[in-house]
Amino acid sequence: MPKQLVICDDHTLFLSGITQLLQKLGNNYEITAFSDSKNCQTYIQQHIIDVFICDLNIDNADGFELISNLKPYLKNTKIIVLSAYLEDFLIQKAQKMGAHAFLKKETTALELINVIEADLNTPFYTNKINKNINPSFAQLDNNTANKFKLTQQEKQIIKLICQGQTSQQAAQQLNISKTTVDTHRKNINRKLNITSTSTLIKFANENNLFS
Repeated sequence: MPKQLVICDDHTLFLSGITQLLQKLGNNYEITAFSDSKNCQTYIQQHIIDVFICDLNIDNADGFELISNLKPYLKNTKIIVLSAYLEDFLIQKAQKMGAHAFLKKETTALELINVIEADLNTPFYTNKINKNINPSFAQLDNNTANKFKLTQQEKQIIKLICQGQTSQQAAQQLNISKTTVDTHRKNINRKLNITSTSTLIKFANENNLFS
C-alpha cells in the first residue's frame, strides 16, 4: 500500500519540484500538496497520513504552530521539517516538538526518500554538518537587547520561546497572564520587525542573542 504524503510549502516552484521528484523516484507515493496552511490543516484533520513534510514559513503562518495544532492528528505520522534555515535553535525546537527529522531544502531526493522510508521509531535525524546541538541557553546578550530596546520581561519571553514554550507555558513560568505574554510577543515582533516564531529564533541566533 503506497504511503500517504502531505507536503506544505508556499514556494510553488519548490512544491511542484519536490512533488514530481518523489513521484518519479519514490515508492509509489500518494502525494497531496498544499501551498497554504489553512487548507493543509483542514485536510490533515480529515485524513490519515503517513508522512507530513512541512516548511517553517507558510503564507505568513508559522510551521511550528501548524505542527503543534495538528499533533493530535499526527500521532502515527512521520513529521519532517524541510527548511532553508538550518539553525541549531530551529533543529532543537523541531526535535522537542516531536518531529522525526529536520532537513535543509538542498537535501537530495534520495536522502529525503531514505528519511521517509525509515522506521517511525528511528532516532531524530538532521543533515546539518554539525549535529552537536547545545541544549542550553545562555543569558540574553545585554548589548544586543539594548540595541533593540527590549525590556527585561521581553528578554525572558524570547528565551522561553526559543526553548519551545508556548505563550501559556511562558505565562505560567513568569506568573503573568497569557494575554500579557501575547502583548509582549506583539511588541517583540514590532521591535525586531519579524512575523513568526521561526523567524524570531533565527533572528536570535544570527544576532547572537544567545551564546
